[in-house]
Amino acid sequence: MLNKKIGRIIILAIGSLSLACSDMTGIIADIPPSTPGDLPPFVISKPVFEVYERPYYFMYAGIVFRFLNKSAKTVDKITVSLMLFDPKTNENPFIGTNKFEIGKWDIVFPDESKEIIISLDPFIYFAPAEPYIIDFFYVYEVHYVDNSVWQDKYGKYRVRD
Repeated sequence: MLNKKIGRIIILAIGSLSLACSDMTGIIADIPPSTPGDLPPFVISKPVFEVYERPYYFMYAGIVFRFLNKSAKTVDKITVSLMLFDPKTNENPFIGTNKFEIGKWDIVFPDESKEIIISLDPFIYFAPAEPYIIDFFYVYEVHYVDNSVWQDKYGKYRVRD
C-alpha cells in the first residue's frame, strides 16, 4: 500500500516537472542568445527622430543613431527597419504604411563607431511639428564591401525600451 502511494507521488512529481519544463521553453526561446557567435557584428544606439534641418542630410526629418562595426570587414551599406507613430495619438501618421525599410550607403571601417543619419524626406508628405515615435527599430541588413551580408529578417535584435 505504501509502495503504491510512493509510486503515485513519483509519477505526479515527474508529470508536474515535465509540465513546468514545457512552459519554460516558450520563455527561454524569447531570450536572445548570449553566446558571442550569435550576437550581431555591431552595436547600435537608440535612434533619435529629428525634425530640424541637417544640411547635406535632410531638410525636414530624419533618424540618427550610432553604429559600431564590430566585424573585421568594412561596411558599405546599412538597412534599417522601423515603424513610426504620431506622438499624440500613437497611431499611424501616414496615409499608407508606417513601416519602413531604408538603406543608407556609408563606409564604416572595422572597430569604427559612426553616426548614421537617415533622411525621411523622401517618405513624408509634410514636415512634422514634433518628432514621431520610433518603434520596432532594428538593423535589417549589413552589406560589406566584399559583397557578404549579415541579416536580421525578423527583428530579433531590435532596439528595446
